[in-house]
Amino acid sequence: MLRSGMRVRELTKKIGQSGRTGKVIRVEGDNVEVLWEDGHTSLLSGALLQPIRTAKIS
Repeated sequence: MLRSGMRVRELTKKIGQSGRTGKVIRVEGDNVEVLWEDGHTSLLSGALLQPIRTAKIS
């Protein structure tokens, strides 16, 4: 489940190609608005996005 503030990566169709990364601005049903690292925003289906998990350092 995606939430505002989460870091995400866009899934790509090509194997080995890295998708762009950004931060979730808002979620409305199945649509997610993302602020990309280059400063642009997009409204996408959440199915195209994967959360970026960060390792916890203790």
